[in-house]
Amino acid sequence: MNIVHLETFIIVCKYGNFTEAAKHLFVPQPTVTNRITLLEDSLGQELFARSKSGKRNVQLTRAGEMFFPHAQSVINTLKLAKQEISHTSSLSIGSSVPLNHPYVYNVIKDFSNLNEHINIHLTFLESSNVLQSLVDNVVDIAFTTDLIMNAYYESYPLGSEEFSLILPASHPLSAQPILEDFKCIEEESIIFYEPYKNSIANLPELGFKKKLYSNQVGIIKNLINQHHGVSFLPPLFVEKEIKNNEMVSIPLSKDLQLTKMNYYLAYNKENLLNKGIQLNQENWSTQEVG
Repeated sequence: MNIVHLETFIIVCKYGNFTEAAKHLFVPQPTVTNRITLLEDSLGQELFARSKSGKRNVQLTRAGEMFFPHAQSVINTLKLAKQEISHTSSLSIGSSVPLNHPYVYNVIKDFSNLNEHINIHLTFLESSNVLQSLVDNVVDIAFTTDLIMNAYYESYPLGSEEFSLILPASHPLSAQPILEDFKCIEEESIIFYEPYKNSIANLPELGFKKKLYSNQVGIIKNLINQHHGVSFLPPLFVEKEIKNNEMVSIPLSKDLQLTKMNYYLAYNKENLLNKGIQLNQENWSTQEVG
């Protein structure tokens, strides 16, 4: 017997249905069945009377009715103990988008302002690991450029932006108002931000001098500033450098447009509410840049 089994028992009692309980616990239905079976084995009593008519609903046995208040008491006592041990909660935020990106930074700032009692932990995720990190509760929310296709998680769109050619301000091409043709950069080294390389996979296979890859935005910025290459990035990545006249962003003509970069915040609303975390989506205005 363990706490997870007791919590599962309480949820099944609430919904009277293993399938519905599984949905609210975000686990497969057989997992719920297995947990209840193990709990019943440890008690030596059946807690639910399974329907023989093929219906999915279940009812408590007499033993189940007697056990319910004790299980609820254990869960309530544990919650109270956790509250007494710590007056603060924690929120784990993962992101496959650089954490200093305005879309990410603004939402984190909003979370912090609304939830002053919350300790926030930030971590960088690989794009391919975002959903699994949410499912495994490694993170509570995640910023991603991929739409999460999962019934248990919401993907709130934060905005989108086009890719631009990013150059140092002193580059000979920096005065161009728009990039009409890729041929003018054929002899350049191209610096790719690795998490976004799939989004610009349709970049023509031109005779670039060299291709450089990095998953560190800071390194990419340094390479651009030191004239080691140029890059295709959403302009907000280098907003500060553009304002300081260190870099320029040259938009692409319609004929050259690469895949638009979309940004999402993925989370399970019920999980956040259970942790006492407030959401204010009105401040997460969807924007389009470029």
